[in-house]
Amino acid sequence: MIVKKICVFLGVLLLLGVTTTAFGSIIDGKKFEFSTAISWESYSYHYPGQPATYQDKWSYFNIPIRFGWYIWKGLEFEPEFLWTLYHEHYVNGSSVENYNTSNYLLSLNLLYNYRLNPTSHWVPFILVGYGFGNGTPEEGNISDWGTGYKVSTPNLGIGVKYLFGNIGALRLEYRYRYYRIKDVEDSTPYHYTFNTIFLGLSLFF
Repeated sequence: MIVKKICVFLGVLLLLGVTTTAFGSIIDGKKFEFSTAISWESYSYHYPGQPATYQDKWSYFNIPIRFGWYIWKGLEFEPEFLWTLYHEHYVNGSSVENYNTSNYLLSLNLLYNYRLNPTSHWVPFILVGYGFGNGTPEEGNISDWGTGYKVSTPNLGIGVKYLFGNIGALRLEYRYRYYRIKDVEDSTPYHYTFNTIFLGLSLFF
């Protein structure tokens, strides 16, 4: 079902590219885009019936690194390396524990950027892709390839770039990921959904 949805989305993406070729490239003479961003999320849990000193705090820090290639007008092929840092702070009365770990996700994404007119600084875009990684945060645990887990997820996103001349842009986007985690010893996969806002910068060359 997910594969069919991705195929339909890709078809719509290409159709959009065909019908908007009159708008031209995002920036004349620029074929490549390098971008990075940050996103941060934190939440805490207080144990029922326990003093306020008994609590767990989790935080996630995401850093994507992307290299885009404009293969046709506003259609862009953009491999992405997403590095996630995870931190847990656990307080149990007078005992304090900290736990840190990380994981990565490698994705192949397609974007379509559409600039409504040559003088506009605003460039909306849509994104679709698929990624594979070595884990996903699960309340202090990382499912790792080395322990027999396989992790994959579709990437769906929408965003906007605000151009600064023909050199760079501020990039804001929403990303939906639906992780599929499968243990080779268990035929039933389980899933995690992540909704993330990224804020970052792009450079064109």
